Amino acid sequence: MQNTSDKILQAALTLMQDRGYQTVSIKEIAQYAEVSEMTVFRHFKTKMGVFESAVEKFSYIPRFEEIFTNHIVWDLETDLTLIAKSYLESMNRNKSIFLIAIQERSDFPELNQAIAKNTMKLKSLIISYFTSMQERSQMKEVNVEAQAIIFLTTLYGYFSSTSLWKDHFLHDWEESFLLNTIDLFCEAFKK
Repeated sequence: MQNTSDKILQAALTLMQDRGYQTVSIKEIAQYAEVSEMTVFRHFKTKMGVFESAVEKFSYIPRFEEIFTNHIVWDLETDLTLIAKSYLESMNRNKSIFLIAIQERSDFPELNQAIAKNTMKLKSLIISYFTSMQERSQMKEVNVEAQAIIFLTTLYGYFSSTSLWKDHFLHDWEESFLLNTIDLFCEAFKK
């Protein structure tokens, strides 16, 4: 059974994905969650507070911190595959947050800023990994920040293409996309 906060968050994400952030009111969120408006305000203070809490609650960062702490084996192909698959799984699980931010990107950049914090943290984790791989002589010297950005942008491009267009040809290519992307990075990074 969902607790009150989770009910509110789920209601807000559902409504915002369907109709956009700006058009949804706290009153509507409360009605959809079957709670009072005061309950929403007590838990989250503002509508932005609801969205920021959803981003925080469904953040992929704890999962990636756990991966980088406990599951990295210091083999570039294995590790990049794990990171890439985990990224796509996390993004697909949180697709509603992504779609809300895309819908409101021009009129409400604060939504993207809330999401960008997670991306910056993940970029830092990947930079740290690449730096450690170089220190271990497992990867040639490259601009680790640039390569982390290219890696994340490649994954994000695949995710956004398959999220925005239901019948996109890439839907059937995930395994091949991942395999070939990882192969390209490994070949470029070989020492």
